[in-house]
Amino acid sequence: MKRTAYLLVVLFLSLSVMAEDIEIKPEQLPEKAMKVIKEAYPDAKIKEAVIERRASLMQYEVKLSGGVKMQFRKDGSFTECVCTEGTVPAVLIPQKIRVFLSKEFPQREVVRIEHDSKLFELTLDNGDELCFNSSFRLIDIDHAVE
Repeated sequence: MKRTAYLLVVLFLSLSVMAEDIEIKPEQLPEKAMKVIKEAYPDAKIKEAVIERRASLMQYEVKLSGGVKMQFRKDGSFTECVCTEGTVPAVLIPQKIRVFLSKEFPQREVVRIEHDSKLFELTLDNGDELCFNSSFRLIDIDHAVE
């Protein structure tokens, strides 16, 4: 039992040592990420750009003027946009999901979008969370508790 506890402590410490955030200049971001930023937020200024390294994961986190935080994979592909002021631009939301939202939630705006290869998760301005599969079909709704 003591040996297992010791190994867990060593593992935890080694993982925290491997975690690293490095601030970079905006021009060091992948070209693909810069293209997405310019298309979605043409007038925004990059306030901070960071490379986040966690064990085998590497990603970029970018903070823009106007209360926007974006994340990108190592190759520069977009994974997340969170807006503390304003809403997620339509260009970041897949067309089929935009059509669904305009029919089912016409009065709502998207304030957060996150996606990986299998899921798209959106948060609406009322706090509801919608989850879509890779075919852009709604698979779950979590209504905000009021």
